Amino acid sequence: MREIHKSARSLALSLLIGLALVVPLGVDASLGQTAGPAPGRPNIVFVLTDDQMPGTESEMPALQSNLVQGGVKFTNTVSTYPLCCPGRATIQRGQYPHNTRIYGNSEPQGGWEKFRRLGLHGSTFATWLDEEGYGTGFFGKYMNNYRGTFKPPGWDRWYAWNGEGVGWTSVNDQGNVRELDRQDADALVADNAAAFLEQRLESPEPVFAFVNFGAMHEPYPSSPVDADKFGGVGVPRTPAFNEADVSDKNAGIRRQDRLTGREVSNLDSQYREGLRSLQRVDRFIGGASDILRRSGEMDNTYFVFYTDNGVHFGQHRLSHGKLQPYEEDINFPLIVRGPDLRSGEVEAGLVGNHDIAPTIADMANIEPPAFVDGRSVIPLATTAATAWPRTAILSIREPDRDPPHRWDVLRMPTEKYIRFENGEREYYDLESDPYEVESDPGSIPPKTQAYWEQRLKILGACSGAECRTAEDAPRDN
Repeated sequence: MREIHKSARSLALSLLIGLALVVPLGVDASLGQTAGPAPGRPNIVFVLTDDQMPGTESEMPALQSNLVQGGVKFTNTVSTYPLCCPGRATIQRGQYPHNTRIYGNSEPQGGWEKFRRLGLHGSTFATWLDEEGYGTGFFGKYMNNYRGTFKPPGWDRWYAWNGEGVGWTSVNDQGNVRELDRQDADALVADNAAAFLEQRLESPEPVFAFVNFGAMHEPYPSSPVDADKFGGVGVPRTPAFNEADVSDKNAGIRRQDRLTGREVSNLDSQYREGLRSLQRVDRFIGGASDILRRSGEMDNTYFVFYTDNGVHFGQHRLSHGKLQPYEEDINFPLIVRGPDLRSGEVEAGLVGNHDIAPTIADMANIEPPAFVDGRSVIPLATTAATAWPRTAILSIREPDRDPPHRWDVLRMPTEKYIRFENGEREYYDLESDPYEVESDPGSIPPKTQAYWEQRLKILGACSGAECRTAEDAPRDN
C-alpha cells in the first residue's frame, strides 16, 4: 500500500513538470486553458533522470502518452559533456562546460564543492524564476557530493539528496538532514514533489518544479511492483552492440576485446533492472499529469523531460558507462509539452543541454542573463517555427582517466567529427551510419577538416552570444 500511495503522488508531480517547461517568450500563457481557475503565467515542470540510455524512454508508457504524444521530441539533443555534474551545471545555467568550469563529479574538477566555490549556484534558472514570483521546488539529486544544510538560493521548497557520490542515502529536507534507504529514495522524491504540486497549484503564483530521479543509475533501485516486468528483454542488438570490427576506432576502443557471453548476459540483466527503475519515474509523470488535469492547469503548464547524460550498454565493445563521444552517451532526446507547442511531433533540429535553461526562461517570459551560451528551443517547438540556424554544437571530455583522455566533438545535424587527445580522428555520416560503425575521416577534404578544427577552437573559447554566433556558422567554407 505504501508503494501504491507513493506512485500516485509521484504521477502527479511528473505531469506538472512536463507542462511547465515549454512556454515561449512573448506567448500568451493563457491560451489553451480550458478549465479551472483564471489562467495566468504558465507552470513549469522539469523531470530529469540519471544515466538513461537513449531509446529506453520508449518503455515509459505515461511519458509516451502524456508528453511525447502531446508534445515535441527533439531527437538531435547533444550533451555538451556526458557526465553527471558537468551536465547538471550546464542544465541549470545554460553554459558550456568550459564556462562553468565543472568537468567532474568531485573536487578538484567539479562536484557540488566546486559549483558552490565558483558561485555558480547564485544565478540559475531557479533564481531567475524565483525573482519573478514563481513558487519553486527542488526534489532529488542535486549535484554529486552535495552535503550539509546549505540551501542554494532560488528554491522555496528544498528536498535534496545529501550524501557522498550520487547522494541517495541521505536527504536535506528544508534544512533537516536525515538518512534514507536508497531503495525508497526515488519513491520519496515522487511523493514530495507531488505534494508540492498539489499545494502550490492552489496558490495564485505559478509553479516551477524540478524533479530529479536516480533511475536509471546503477544499482537500479526499483519497486517490487515492477519485479516481473521486462522478463527476457535485453540490450538492443544494433550494429554497434559488441561491434565486430573496431579497426576504424580510436586506440582506446581498439584495445577492447569483444564482450564474452557472460558479459553480454550481465549487460542484459543490468538493462532490465534499469528499465524497471524507470517505471517509478513513469508513474510519477502519469500522476503529475492527473494532478494538473484535475486542477485545470494542464493546458497552462510546460513539461520537460531529459536526462543528465546518456550511457552505453555494450556498444563498440564497451561494457556499461558514459564519457564516450558516441551517440549513446551524448544524444538523449529532449521532450517538451506545453501551451501552443506542436503535438506529437518529432523534431530533428540540433539542440543541446545548454538550451534548457534559456528555454525555461522563455517559457516564463524572462530574459536570461548575458552569460548564457544556449538559446530557447521554443521556436522549434511551435507551429510558427522558422529555419533553425544552428549548424554545430560542441561536446567535450576533459582529461581524467582511461586514455585517450580528452576528446572534442563537433556535432552537426547529420555528421560528427571527433578529435582525440592523441591526435586520432573519427568521422561519421549519421544519416547513412547512425550506429557509428564505419569511421571514415579520410573522406573529409583537407580544407573542410581545417575549417572544422577552427570551429572546434572557436566554440571551445566562446561565451554568451559569441557561442550562438559560432554555432550558426556555415557547415564548411
